[in-house]
This record gives sequence, structure tokens and C-alpha cells, in this order.
Amino acid sequence: MGSTSSRYNYGLFVRRSTGKAEAVLPPGLLAAVSQFSASRRMKDGSRSCEWVRYASLKGYRVQGGMGKMLEHFLEEVAPDDVMSYSDPLSADGGEVYEKLGFKSEGTVSKPGFSCVKFRRLNNGPARPEGTYSK
Repeated sequence: MGSTSSRYNYGLFVRRSTGKAEAVLPPGLLAAVSQFSASRRMKDGSRSCEWVRYASLKGYRVQGGMGKMLEHFLEEVAPDDVMSYSDPLSADGGEVYEKLGFKSEGTVSKPGFSCVKFRRLNNGPARPEGTYSK
């Protein structure tokens, strides 16, 4: 994975093991990261940020990790919207963005690649219905 620049960087760390079925990971291990751009002032006066990257440990999925980090970012930075891009050939085809409240704005194509653009207005919890807890 290449390098990228970002303004806001978040990480999820292993706190404790929750059962026998999961891999034993040491407490304090960085399990997932998210990177967001600085906000940009749009023509309509709104503030928009880009979700630049989400990644987890190779071979592991962090259940609810994207929603937790997006929710924290929305609360801390409070942009009017967040946009991101997804590879249409990825395993879920961008479905995770839709579960987090993003709407597809179509495909962006350039020579050699294409991606789906998603946008989410900052209007409520980032986690799917029924998974929100405080």
C-alpha cells in the first residue's frame, strides 16, 4: 500500500480478548487505522472532508471498526459531509459505505482504473441501525 497524506489520523487498538474463537492478539496492538483529509470549503459554503484510507491488520477484520472511527471523526471534526472512493472490484463492492449511511454518486473513471464515489451527510450516528452503543 502506498503512502498518503492526511490531517486526521485514528487508530483502534486491541483492548482485551473476548473469547476462545478469536486469535490471541496482545493488548495495545494497533488493529486498524483511518485517515481523513483536512476540510475543504465547497462552493455552497459547506465543509467537506475525504475519508482517505481505512486499513486493518493483514488477515484480520475489525468488526464495526469503520463505523467506530467514522463516528468519532464526525463528532470531533463535525464536517458537513464526508466523501470517499471504493474500488468496484473489492470484495463487498462498496456495500460497507452504504451500511454506514453513504450514498453512491456514480463511477469515476480514468485511464487504468475506475472507482465508485460515495458521500455521507453528517446527520446522525455512523454505525448501522442496531449496532450503536455508548
